[in-house]
Amino acid sequence: MVYIVIMAGGRGERFWPKSTRGRPKQFHRIASDRTMIQETFSRVFPEFEKERIFFVLGKHLTQSLLDQIPEIDDRNLIVEPVGKNTAPAIGLAAARLDKLDGEATMVVLTADHLVRPKEEFLNAVNAAAEVAKGGRLVTFGIKPIRPATEYGYIETRGRSQKTAGFNVYDVEQFIEKPDESTARRFLDSGRYLWNSGMFAFQAKEILGSIERHIPGLYRSLMRIQDSMGGEDETRITEEEFSTIESVSIDCGVMEKSSRISCIEPGFFWDDMGSWRSLDRYKEKDGQGNVAEGDVVLVESKDNIVIGEDKSVISLVGISGLIVVKEGNRLLVCHKDYDQRIKEALEGMSADEKLSNYL
Repeated sequence: MVYIVIMAGGRGERFWPKSTRGRPKQFHRIASDRTMIQETFSRVFPEFEKERIFFVLGKHLTQSLLDQIPEIDDRNLIVEPVGKNTAPAIGLAAARLDKLDGEATMVVLTADHLVRPKEEFLNAVNAAAEVAKGGRLVTFGIKPIRPATEYGYIETRGRSQKTAGFNVYDVEQFIEKPDESTARRFLDSGRYLWNSGMFAFQAKEILGSIERHIPGLYRSLMRIQDSMGGEDETRITEEEFSTIESVSIDCGVMEKSSRISCIEPGFFWDDMGSWRSLDRYKEKDGQGNVAEGDVVLVESKDNIVIGEDKSVISLVGISGLIVVKEGNRLLVCHKDYDQRIKEALEGMSADEKLSNYL
């Protein structure tokens, strides 16, 4: 059977100050009148019954999730004691599903991406699941429409095969975020796809790959799996997560495996990774400004300004800035530096007095 696993524990740090540790990006309305996690859930429900939809997240986020998605309950939650990147998170979900259903195929989605339209997305999910049932580890690769430097890339190899009308490629290599000239070369070549961070594989196959490539994590997952449903499950899970390595599924498994397939879906995708992504989707005024809340702009252009109802932001003679106010937190950032917002948060984290603003 096919199950949906939604990775819901991300911090969304580049959307600070709206996104915080207690209420990260996926629990906010970024691209529509629904929160991003509500959008993700509605993309797979009711076509997938709620019993086949699981969320992986930290305990501190579970109540926010249950409040925003009343259709689910605790049985849909896979709780990480502490975030240790995507390989442990996906491994924990795989261990749970493998115990539930020895033939489980899992489609792994993120909670905070923009995907349209739903029908095309579901078609691609079903096609990827079919490829995964053949023992392949499947990643979703998005055809680039611009020379993006904020995404990783997948280099495909050889001619594609067709599954349910979708191109499916072997993978030559995964590539980290490139500079602009390299991204333009990737765009022109036609061999490179954006790495979406979405996957499909059989639970037993990804566990087998974790055993081969991250054996320490596998041993921890097996100890956790043996405890599932017992009175020691929480204690053992916490013990194992306190010692396991923090590693991404790309670095830990996908880049090392020889059994990777890449499906090229036809849906529109954007990871909405930072404030600058609003330039692509929000309505602008005649000067190219995106403005929400109580905002007054004078001789200002190409700004993103997100204010609040009980305060006002005014820009005079300003261009190319991101200005966001949320309570007692204020961000002022040049658009060209939006990928470095995390560095400011690292500075706050190092200062006990400022860490409360995270």
